[in-house]
Amino acid sequence: MRIITRWLSTVVAASLVLLGPADPAAAATTTVDNATAGRFTAGPDWGTSAWSAQRHGADYRFAAPNTVTSDAAWFKASIAEAGAHLVEVWYPADAGYNSATPFMVATTGGTRSVVVDQRANGGRWVSLGTFTLAAGDYNVVGVSRWTSQPGYVVADAVRITSSTGAVAFSLPVPRSALPRGEYDDPHHDYPAIDLPVWTGTPAYAVRAGTVTVIDDSSCGRGINLTGTDGAVYTYCHFSSWSVSNGAAVAPGQQIGLTGNTGNSTGPHLHFGIRTGSTRRCPQNFLLAVYDGATPPAASSLPTTGCFYATRSTEPVIPLG
Repeated sequence: MRIITRWLSTVVAASLVLLGPADPAAAATTTVDNATAGRFTAGPDWGTSAWSAQRHGADYRFAAPNTVTSDAAWFKASIAEAGAHLVEVWYPADAGYNSATPFMVATTGGTRSVVVDQRANGGRWVSLGTFTLAAGDYNVVGVSRWTSQPGYVVADAVRITSSTGAVAFSLPVPRSALPRGEYDDPHHDYPAIDLPVWTGTPAYAVRAGTVTVIDDSSCGRGINLTGTDGAVYTYCHFSSWSVSNGAAVAPGQQIGLTGNTGNSTGPHLHFGIRTGSTRRCPQNFLLAVYDGATPPAASSLPTTGCFYATRSTEPVIPLG
């Protein structure tokens, strides 16, 4: 996919002077590190290490897999209000760590288990998903040793964000990544937009919904986010995913890292909106979110006027 060549250093410099709403994912958040006093418990078979530079805080905990007992390490958190919460974990990644580490979340409907590949996506927040949690002070997230895969399981830090009172919309990348002017640029030859960001930039869910993973030669690694409004929000050219297929996500939740996969000539995020089979121009939606205003309904977005008049021979990203 062709993108307009820009000096990204100029973009970054310009973004430093912008004022406006902060990134939505920062609100009502509790972070618990393995070294947080009174907030972490683990059995005697869990070691302590500061070897990896990808660690959160001064160190992290590790243990060998065990196919007989869970022997979970637990992160305790104070949940102020019952309801939906985004749960994320931080760990250092290494080729020698476990590729199927069971993370457990104590939800109102029972303990939910999410398997995480700790050989990838280290040194950043990785989403386990959005869960309904009870109010109170209790062990919320556990890391189990009960896995048949080889390599250490790691317990480092967790982050829990309440969805209560949270914003309903988010930009698809951090606000600091691009100035406002990048959100009204035309696409090359059909309704969409290409956002020029470096590989590894977090990509966020623009609204609540459910994700379907894309992996093909055109979009590359990507996501179709079916919003609660029924519209589909498409992201393409990720370097990696941060959520699994079918996951329910909240606005501002990280769903991937941008990159240059698929039919792409340089690092960027391709973003599109469609209702049914109709592609919509996303520029007015993105500008409204940037300005802190309620964006127009997807069904009211225009279908023309946001791309160049001369069509190219490049393939169109499939509707999925």
